[in-house]
Amino acid sequence: MIKERYVWGLVAAVLVMGIAGWSVVNPVAPEAPAPKTEPQARPIPAAVAQPVPRQHIGQLPDDVPLAAQVERLIATHRPEQAYQAYWLLADCESFNHDHDRMIFDATDFEQNRSVIPFRGMTDSEKKHDEKLCNGMTERMRLARFDYLAAAAKAGIIGAAVQVAKEGPFGDRTALTTRPDDPLVREWKTTAREQLQQQAESGDLLALNYLWMTALTGDALIDKDPALAYRYALAQGLIYSETTGPTSVEASVFAPDGPMTKVAGDLSDDQRTTAQAAARHIAAIARERRHH
Repeated sequence: MIKERYVWGLVAAVLVMGIAGWSVVNPVAPEAPAPKTEPQARPIPAAVAQPVPRQHIGQLPDDVPLAAQVERLIATHRPEQAYQAYWLLADCESFNHDHDRMIFDATDFEQNRSVIPFRGMTDSEKKHDEKLCNGMTERMRLARFDYLAAAAKAGIIGAAVQVAKEGPFGDRTALTTRPDDPLVREWKTTAREQLQQQAESGDLLALNYLWMTALTGDALIDKDPALAYRYALAQGLIYSETTGPTSVEASVFAPDGPMTKVAGDLSDDQRTTAQAAARHIAAIARERRHH
């Protein structure tokens, strides 16, 4: 337990330090562009962790019903917009369940770097969500998993990680309560493949998620210190090229950095193999950035 708390404490530290480079994105406009008739090309995942912007419900017009917003997003037939629709419904699900949800707010962090830029909702934001999210039906709540699956299949940054966090059909306990269920086993195989594919392509969100979970293991990802070491090194190499070799992100994931050392004792062969694999991931990420 102490080791796990130490690992997660380090993870929190990285998130706090790395989040300074985030930028607040503008929400998707209520009027979505007209659907394209030609087939949509599969997007190439970006190497740097820039997830598709989430819907910021509090910034959307009060007079546009939830169903209309979702329909306009899905009508584009674009996986990026499907991911937006997922988050719009996921945020409503969170609010309807807890009557609150975390809000990204960079203002406090910019003024005081010791805090994480997330906060609870204000009274006005709660009133807004209460009105908007009251229109979510059970069918819409469940449909969000279809939108998320479409985004993950298309390789949208962050979607594979969110699939893993949601669990089979939105029930992560199914991994431990129904491990032999054919549907759960199929979901688990797909989720693992999508996470690994994104990580090997240089997706920093997938790399970070698999690094964290492979350190201790969980119901989806097996404990694998060598894999955690590989993905820590890959993050360090990518950050070294994108944010600079002396940046905080590159330093903590350097070969002798604190996030790399938590992988523990590995053999020389394991380290050599992991280093070669990490360089390969960084090379793929570099190529994708330049295309």
